[in-house]
Amino acid sequence: MDKKIISIIIILLLATVAGGSYYYYINSGPQYKNITMNGITMEVPESNITVTQQTDIYSFYNDSDNNIEIFVLDSTTFGLNDFSEAVTYAALREAFQVGASLQTSDGYSYNYSESSGIYSWVGNYSHKNLLIATNSKEDMIHILESVKVDENSSSLNESNETNVTKSKTTTKKTQSVEEEDSEREDEQVIDGWDPKEHEVSREKMDDGYERVDYDDGYYRIVDKKGNVESYGY
Repeated sequence: MDKKIISIIIILLLATVAGGSYYYYINSGPQYKNITMNGITMEVPESNITVTQQTDIYSFYNDSDNNIEIFVLDSTTFGLNDFSEAVTYAALREAFQVGASLQTSDGYSYNYSESSGIYSWVGNYSHKNLLIATNSKEDMIHILESVKVDENSSSLNESNETNVTKSKTTTKKTQSVEEEDSEREDEQVIDGWDPKEHEVSREKMDDGYERVDYDDGYYRIVDKKGNVESYGY
């Protein structure tokens, strides 16, 4: 057989093998799908699980095959009839934080519990409170990287609220404003709601921050001067 023909056949065989290997590499990697929960869209590993919209303000996603649980409590329209959902969300949030410590990877801070092997993250997007829990750090990072919020949610807080760190971005008041506004922000009465009357506990956190819990399931993270850094249910 002509050497030129043999060379062409070898090149074609190598190209076929390389193409097959590339196809296998592309299709053997993790596959993801988009889910939307109360205006928050994110990517999760492919599965036949769908989002459960329990009420207008509360939804959850429970993928037991991939060990991923996601909860969203939308407190923008929170009312007295939604108290049970707020309590459920708060209980889950606290349960995932038991024995957890702060970790940072790929620019994201989250919590990890050695006893349970669970990674968790808590944050809010314009009163849309988001809780993510999984035993896979890779899935946690991928979900956080993919989070998108609808246009109606313009105020965005992407910090892991349970563990407040120095890297968190805050808006500082000028000295003149601080002198004029002597009242602590966490003590100001809002629409007749007096935080002093509803406060049930105040817990010191890292870097001088405090977590303040109220009797309706609401909480705030405040700094030494009483400025409210984050909040949620």
